[in-house]
Amino acid sequence: MKKTIDSPIPFLLAASLFLAGPATLCAADLPTVRYQGQPTNCTLEIQGTSTFHDWEMKSTLMGGWVDFPAGVSFDLSQTNLPGLKDGNLPASGTYAILVRQIQSQVSVGASVMDGVMQDAMKETNFHRIEYHVTELKLQTPHVAGQPFTFDAKGDLAIAGVTNQVAFPVTIEPLGKNAIVIRGAAKLKMTDYKVTPPAPNIVGLGIMKCGDDIKVLFNWTLLQTPPKP
Repeated sequence: MKKTIDSPIPFLLAASLFLAGPATLCAADLPTVRYQGQPTNCTLEIQGTSTFHDWEMKSTLMGGWVDFPAGVSFDLSQTNLPGLKDGNLPASGTYAILVRQIQSQVSVGASVMDGVMQDAMKETNFHRIEYHVTELKLQTPHVAGQPFTFDAKGDLAIAGVTNQVAFPVTIEPLGKNAIVIRGAAKLKMTDYKVTPPAPNIVGLGIMKCGDDIKVLFNWTLLQTPPKP
């Protein structure tokens, strides 16, 4: 039976861990505004293949934050974005998720598949996945009315291995003080020294997972009030 989460405690624990993680200062000489990840309207999906069928794992619990230069406004009606420096938007932040909150989407045997994934990712020693953004380069020209699209670069840590990755993301406003960041990245498990699982399924035999996976996320953040 698929596990459910009936308490906000896992998210609060995750948030405390995430906010204690390392951070890189953003435009140290300039004031910044922080957007804090929210516990709702967020999803992370991991899609992969196997010798039996394609598979998917999902989480709706994630944490983190992003700092932008003060004065940045993601106004979709405009073709320009204030705060750019040579086409780059100075930003820093952390996106993180507890491995145990990533759950299989199969209708039967979800708990078994969750355990297989956790073992493969060495969850006992490495409890979370973290991404630290280091660069956001605006794709131009930006078309008014469309989300702002960036080429993002950063450091992704999985199972004790950290690699620099690059992938496109979009940013668009949700009302006055909130934004949503969406992105998709193609990865290989073995790049993080994760052996693609090959569980022996009773009655079916060995299911060999492919090395290639795709990670998609939809992350809602709320601007925090300025410090007094």
